[in-house]
Amino acid sequence: MISSLTGKLELIEPGFIVINVNGIGYSVNVPSSDKFDINKYPQTIYTYFYVREDRMLLYGFPGKEERDFFRMLIDTPGIGPKIALNIISDLGPERFQIAVLSENYTLLNNIPGIGLKLAKKIVLELKEKFKKLKIDQETIAQEEKKDFIYEGVEALKGLGYSEREARQKIIRTLENIPDQNSIKIEDLIKEALKK
Repeated sequence: MISSLTGKLELIEPGFIVINVNGIGYSVNVPSSDKFDINKYPQTIYTYFYVREDRMLLYGFPGKEERDFFRMLIDTPGIGPKIALNIISDLGPERFQIAVLSENYTLLNNIPGIGLKLAKKIVLELKEKFKKLKIDQETIAQEEKKDFIYEGVEALKGLGYSEREARQKIIRTLENIPDQNSIKIEDLIKEALKK
């Protein structure tokens, strides 16, 4: 129904903005308010009008791609508008797709509102859909490696190491492993603790 709004931003708050269009102020829920500039005029916000029997809400995005991604997310069983906004603000569309394709439950679990049960349901629902979108395999490999390092660092921090020490140990250990693709996180941690 309301596909976009063009006007002057009057207010930017965490989680929502107010845009004035011809004297009418529209309150719009947004994933991240830092993507909008109060000094830019006119400004176009791409919107999704969400209607339920007890509420009507506007969700807004700086681009059509994010809006379309939001629409696809809320069409997925178990994902409502609040979780969809968390996904977009925490990971963004591409990183979320990579997390789903690589079945990275740890990363999905870190998104507010997503527990392990919902993370598994999301992977089940969206993995095939995302496979059809051509995501660069090299990008997936890089993201998986980042997440692998993150998991290792978090495990060492849990054992009392500082962030800096843990990162150094994990990265040095990975550098000394010839076949990085076959090592499991448990073995990486054991090797890092030996050093």
